Amino acid sequence: MSKQFLVLLVPAILFIFGTNQCKKDKLADPPKALDTLALTELEKDSILNGDTNNVMRILTIDNYSDSLNLRVKSHQVRADKNDTVLYRLARRMYYTLISTGSGVGLAAPQVGINRDIIWVQRLDKTGKPFECYINPKIVLYSNKQIVFQGDGCLSIPNQSGKTNRFSSVAIEYDRLDGTHNTEIVEGYSGNNFTSVIFQHEIDHLNGILFFDRLSGKFNFLQAID
Repeated sequence: MSKQFLVLLVPAILFIFGTNQCKKDKLADPPKALDTLALTELEKDSILNGDTNNVMRILTIDNYSDSLNLRVKSHQVRADKNDTVLYRLARRMYYTLISTGSGVGLAAPQVGINRDIIWVQRLDKTGKPFECYINPKIVLYSNKQIVFQGDGCLSIPNQSGKTNRFSSVAIEYDRLDGTHNTEIVEGYSGNNFTSVIFQHEIDHLNGILFFDRLSGKFNFLQAID
């Protein structure tokens, strides 16, 4: 073997070895964790397909595709005051809700976004304001069970029923600015049924509809996580 051949062979071997080593190193890199709190590109497209005050289509059970989507459990989202897309979703949900003229609550899954976001009219507060809640969850139920008369839903038009609910609930939630809060919500009859609204809207986040809670349909306690 000539010296000239060795001079050409050694660099080639080193190049091949180095290339293979780079491939191994690249394969060895752990995959990046999926940020499940971030809105997906598909969700962003849907949210941005309209100005802040443009209403969104409310899904209804008489549409087969809608009915399937309403049964999907939603995911949490990152509350961030600098997230302009999340802010637009919240505002569009608000305008969608008030455009109904009679709605007192709306959950993101009802407008095709499976995220833990709801709007609730606070009938228990002065002025009965509409408020937005991010990642709400019920952490405690009262001992008093009640049958709520006339439970209804924007996604189930022209229907209502008597549902098994609780007189008050303790909830945890985030605000759009990222602050975390806890409070006890009361009210289940007359002009103040705020507790029922929260129970109804948080049910939506878990793919549960009001007729799943109809009085006498099944053991209500078995339906509570």
